[in-house]
Amino acid sequence: MPKTILLVDDEVFFTKKLAKNLSDSGYDVFTAFSGKEGIEIAREQVPRVAIIDLKLPDISGLDVIKSLNELEQPPITIMITAHGYIEAAVSAMRLGAYDFVEKPFPVDKIKIILQNALNSANLKKTVAVATKHEKQKHGIGALIGVSPVIKNLAGLLLKLAAEDPRMVLITGETGTGKGLAAKVLHYSGRRAEKPFLEMNCAAIPENLLESELFGYEAGSFTDAKKSKSGIFEDADGGTILLDEIGDMSLNLQAKLVKVVEERKFRRLGGKKDIKVDLQVIAATNKDLRDEVKNGKFRQDLYHRLNVISFEMPCLRERKEDIPLLTDHFVRFFNNDINKTIKVVPEEVRRAFHAYNWPGNVRELRSTVERAMILSEGEELNPRYIALDLDEGSVSLDEQDGKMKLEVDLDDSSLEDIEQKIIRKTLEQNNWNQTRAAGALKMNRQNLRYRMKKMGLLG
Repeated sequence: MPKTILLVDDEVFFTKKLAKNLSDSGYDVFTAFSGKEGIEIAREQVPRVAIIDLKLPDISGLDVIKSLNELEQPPITIMITAHGYIEAAVSAMRLGAYDFVEKPFPVDKIKIILQNALNSANLKKTVAVATKHEKQKHGIGALIGVSPVIKNLAGLLLKLAAEDPRMVLITGETGTGKGLAAKVLHYSGRRAEKPFLEMNCAAIPENLLESELFGYEAGSFTDAKKSKSGIFEDADGGTILLDEIGDMSLNLQAKLVKVVEERKFRRLGGKKDIKVDLQVIAATNKDLRDEVKNGKFRQDLYHRLNVISFEMPCLRERKEDIPLLTDHFVRFFNNDINKTIKVVPEEVRRAFHAYNWPGNVRELRSTVERAMILSEGEELNPRYIALDLDEGSVSLDEQDGKMKLEVDLDDSSLEDIEQKIIRKTLEQNNWNQTRAAGALKMNRQNLRYRMKKMGLLG
């Protein structure tokens, strides 16, 4: 029950009077006149808030709080006493008590404290539910695949999550899932209930990025009318993902060194250091070693970032995962855009397997999304699968035995068109030359001659 209150106090007249007053205000109140009785009622009734007297006839109110904290759904506790012991108040707070009130107190005061306590409990519950959802969404199961590289990556992330490294560098091509790996690392570790904040270093101008990262004091620049915390401050206790860190300016890189090394920084215009407890994850699709050699990335920052590093595998290196990823995205978009796709045709799966996916998992997701938006019924329509191949734009459409091929006639000779048709037919037949030759109405020897001429053998 959301407004259930437990009163534990051996002063019978005071307790009954307070219980009636709270009942008249809409609370469901249970009373106990000893510590053990209060613990027993709490186990049965599961109150949201327990108001406990420090001095009880059998056990201390502090002992009651300890016992209530061990329950599956512990209530918020408020300690009351007529003695005003500061030491007792401190002890109660250390045990997690929400507040400490000295008798006698106005009933209105305890009502305000109760309402604030319930609001706090509701907020904590909301945060807990959101955290649980994020853990489920970005747990280790978010890494979809059966390939050895994905299995190894999952094992590495679980190990790192248990160790809680202060600095992690994630590299890999665009679209491989570096941001997902960062979230898996955060939500699988001890910081899961703390903030996870992300900043794209390439998407924000340098002067704005600096203030977003470090915050600023009032008057530090023309429009700074009041102080503002930055993302490093807001993420205290949690994790910050610095995406595309290879695009950060050298000036900001110099300021980042201190944050990464000492977990200290100053706001813009600030005069004192702010210390934070952070896990910093940096991600980039650039080779930072080359960037260092070319003078585009600071060597000292690179060495501090590169304590723990790993590379996200590209999709062409884990093609056995493409069917699982395809089915995952179909399920996701069925729910997201209210579709009922149940069948992915075999020719689509063959084309997906043959394609090299330069945009990696992100490109696969976009390809499936587009086809699902345009498809009707329960089958993913091949005519809406468009893959951006280097040799020309090929749209898959095998209905009625037709292949749809889009070429720019100003740039394509007859030989170019022939090569595109042969390559596409081979891809659709999983590079089985006998089947491809049959589809092209030619003998296998003739096909091999043309493949050799075009450099498609081997």
